[in-house]
Amino acid sequence: MEHLTKIIFCVAMISHFPRFVSTFVPTQSRLGFLLLSQRQTRSSRRQLIQRCMTSSSSSLPSSVTRYTINDDVCAPIDEAELRNIVQKHCRTLDTFQQYRPIAGHTRAAFDQVAALINSYNSTTKKIILDSGCGTGKSTLLLGQQYPDHLIIGIDRSFTRLSKNTLNLQNETNDATEECERPFQALSSNVILVRAELTDFWRCTLEANWNICRHYILYPNPYPKKNRIKKRFYAHPSFPLILANGGDIIVRSNWFGYLKEFSNSVLYAHEYYKDTIMHQSLTSSSAPAATDNHNNQDEDNHQTTEQQQQPLVENWALPYVEDAKCGPLERMDKSFAMTAFERKYDAVGEKTYELVLERKP
Repeated sequence: MEHLTKIIFCVAMISHFPRFVSTFVPTQSRLGFLLLSQRQTRSSRRQLIQRCMTSSSSSLPSSVTRYTINDDVCAPIDEAELRNIVQKHCRTLDTFQQYRPIAGHTRAAFDQVAALINSYNSTTKKIILDSGCGTGKSTLLLGQQYPDHLIIGIDRSFTRLSKNTLNLQNETNDATEECERPFQALSSNVILVRAELTDFWRCTLEANWNICRHYILYPNPYPKKNRIKKRFYAHPSFPLILANGGDIIVRSNWFGYLKEFSNSVLYAHEYYKDTIMHQSLTSSSAPAATDNHNNQDEDNHQTTEQQQQPLVENWALPYVEDAKCGPLERMDKSFAMTAFERKYDAVGEKTYELVLERKP
């Protein structure tokens, strides 16, 4: 009985310990104690993360930093699961677009940018997209690298876009001004646009833009498995990236992210190839027209429905060759395209690039 009483007393002390500290410990000592506890907690967390990183899988680079994401930190997705996700999104793209209207501010921004592009000479209409451009540093660098192209940086965050040093000097946080300024031309060939990426991609596809290159630099990796469908290659909008065309360039410090991105291209190719083959076989085996309406009504009805189904285009096919090669380590560290890249280079973090050239 005495032993049980001691256990109950210990449990009660543990549960009421914060109240005990705040009541009986002097303020200065209390503050020092809490700061010490927080430092110890942070130190323990850092030690745990460091242990996870140092136990890196042998299939990935051995050198790690505090920014490294590898198979121990985030396990790869099962191939069958990822294949099912990607092919479902390819199959249901029309439904996704039907039940998700394009955001009004994105449509307005696109219309204004499209009007600006139409006012340019035809020689400057080759377009490069910089999706998720953040502050627009990479967009400006691309503008310098490709002076004969129009570079459009897209980001949903007005705050990030406003951090660019070439923005207007009298920026405010007023919501009205934010809505009134959907885009800004930073130079003769660089435009920053505040828009939802998925909706902007839909607009560019509808307008049949001539997109030469599409950069997606250091996207949010969403390493937790329960948020996998927020990653670009597992998002319902993934087919739009392929459909818009152009060379696709993706960079990340997570090799696994880019590997799964390239695998998703192959899974999309499998779906489109099988669907096109099925449509071809179905159309070739359709029964010929006959005057015997009583016996052929049902077959003719099925044939009509099949003919009404839109033909599928294999948007992944031009990228299959490079997707099979997968990502490579980024070796040229002479300059950083983004703030993330500069931060990674400074601490020796390895970064990778997936280049999917659109083959004819």
